[in-house]
Amino acid sequence: MKNEKGPVFAPTRREMLIGSGKLAAGAAVVGVGASAFINNANATSGPKPTPWGYVKLDPAKVAQSAYDNWYKHYCCYAVAEAIIAPLREKVGGPYQNLPVEAFIFGHGGTVGFGTLCGTLMGAGVATSFALGRKDGEAVLRDMMAYYSEADMPIFKPNNPKAQIKNTNISESPLCHISVGKWMKKEGVALKSAERKDRCARVAADIAYQTVVLMNKVADGTYEGETGSPSAEYGITAQENCTECHGDNVPEPLMPKA
Repeated sequence: MKNEKGPVFAPTRREMLIGSGKLAAGAAVVGVGASAFINNANATSGPKPTPWGYVKLDPAKVAQSAYDNWYKHYCCYAVAEAIIAPLREKVGGPYQNLPVEAFIFGHGGTVGFGTLCGTLMGAGVATSFALGRKDGEAVLRDMMAYYSEADMPIFKPNNPKAQIKNTNISESPLCHISVGKWMKKEGVALKSAERKDRCARVAADIAYQTVVLMNKVADGTYEGETGSPSAEYGITAQENCTECHGDNVPEPLMPKA
């Protein structure tokens, strides 16, 4: 047979039988492969639920790591990675596949919006994976209170990137308040080397204290001290609303009698 595009040859019966045999064999291979893939998929139980496990860490080593990490990807990453990195080595398992870079967004109170300090978000990431919801949230509530009440920074880095003079008590877990108060006291701008080093040291402080509390959980001696403000006030809240709101604190809608 021949057409304008060139010769076309009709296959012989033998070629058709051989071809159909190849097709059948190929289909069988595909079928086996698909079956194996499905079986393997079914064999996995999906993401491992928390908690993933925790072993006691050295707070001082974690603090120095958090300080160094801040200069890589800032506050949220700094604290989370400082705690999770040693757990990759000591616990392994799902920690091996947890990309903490996914939490970089927490910097500057969430991409620079000055809300919850990224160090506390990083602590929450670490405690949630390691301890699960109950103990993780209890530790984080205590850390929220600690951050608001502690005179920071406390940490003294081995090789400070800058020299700072002042500490301050934020009286708030918010980045905007904490950083703003300290900047005013120190007399420096946001992009100054001093402000950066202050935040790196605060990351170390929060990582250190978080590990102290997590170690108590591991020892079975931890007792949370901070309750949920929303349970007390009937609205999501913090103890120091007036740092931001003044006379404009939102009032909860009270149920009718």
